Amino acid sequence: MKKLYFLTFSLCLTFLLFFFAASAQNLIVNPSAEQVPTSNGWTAAQTIGSNCFGGGGWRIDGGNPNGFPAAQEGAYFFYPGCGGVTGSNLKFELYQDIDVSSEATVIDAGHYVVTFSGYKQSYDQTEADSAAMVVEFRDASRPDPVILGYITTDTAANTDGWTLYNMAETAPSGTRTIRVRLIGHSFNGTSVDSYFDNLSLTATNTLPVNWVSFTAMASAQQSLLKWQTSHEINNKGFYIERSANGVAWETIGFVAAAAGSASIYEYQFADAQPAIGINYYRIKQQDLDGKYEYSSVRNVQHQYSGRTFIFPNPADNHLSIVTQENKFKAQIIHSDGRVAATFINEKNISIQHLHPGVYYLRLVYENNRVENLKLLKH
Repeated sequence: MKKLYFLTFSLCLTFLLFFFAASAQNLIVNPSAEQVPTSNGWTAAQTIGSNCFGGGGWRIDGGNPNGFPAAQEGAYFFYPGCGGVTGSNLKFELYQDIDVSSEATVIDAGHYVVTFSGYKQSYDQTEADSAAMVVEFRDASRPDPVILGYITTDTAANTDGWTLYNMAETAPSGTRTIRVRLIGHSFNGTSVDSYFDNLSLTATNTLPVNWVSFTAMASAQQSLLKWQTSHEINNKGFYIERSANGVAWETIGFVAAAAGSASIYEYQFADAQPAIGINYYRIKQQDLDGKYEYSSVRNVQHQYSGRTFIFPNPADNHLSIVTQENKFKAQIIHSDGRVAATFINEKNISIQHLHPGVYYLRLVYENNRVENLKLLKH
């Protein structure tokens, strides 16, 4: 008769996280020992015992007539084997390394949630053998590669059947490999009576939007912005922001999130009234709950055939604006976006009240065309 000792760590997750984890791919190769583990996905850290009871290679048939339990999943379960010495206090370990380096950006941003579950038990005897499962977040470039580890306390014998263990944790920054370890600890007899089965490790990207690309280019008299995403959760849409100096920003449009499910989402926006000179653009992605994040910044430069310029530049007390237009609004703007002065239809203006420094002259014409010119005040 076999006996189990029960120890369960329960971790509360939101319904949304469980939904995505349930539909995610199991990252563990050969998770129920249906193939010989040491030849299919797993590595033995210590030499295991000899083939016994028809087992071998860290697995045994759950239908074995020698008193072993039925497999929790499939026909086989993980079993260290035989070869120990009575009372020898030996540990036997099997592990699998899962490469997650392709998700480095998401991991380092703190948006990679890992969920692990597995079953274990051990034989009813005194002193009982024990079983432990360990999940380690690792970075091989560190002197100590283990960043963070989670372990089930060694299981002594009891009769409650297979014991389920599960955990969920955000992978710490720097994680590039996740190691799953199965550890059998022999205290009694010549076999290592620690059993494991039906393991699962899944990962969920909790970033609301995973950016693939963002480009901005001049197209005729417009600025054409295009961007792609490959993953969206709880996304309301994208606010388009423009700046003349990369410091002060204004919202010039909104693009709603795409409906449905796709491997790649594609968006674009045309700014029909860009300023003459350099225009800076960024995208503010906003969730349905109001949270937001910004894209990187792109810039587009536009030329105007009827060239406008100012002189002298640098200037001391007075400034002249040379333009073909007669009706316009001129604004002198600090580098932080504050308006220092406003003039209407004036081509010769006084700037003696301005402190020395860098400013921007913004010209807005009747047709809403805008020009931005850099000004240095002595």
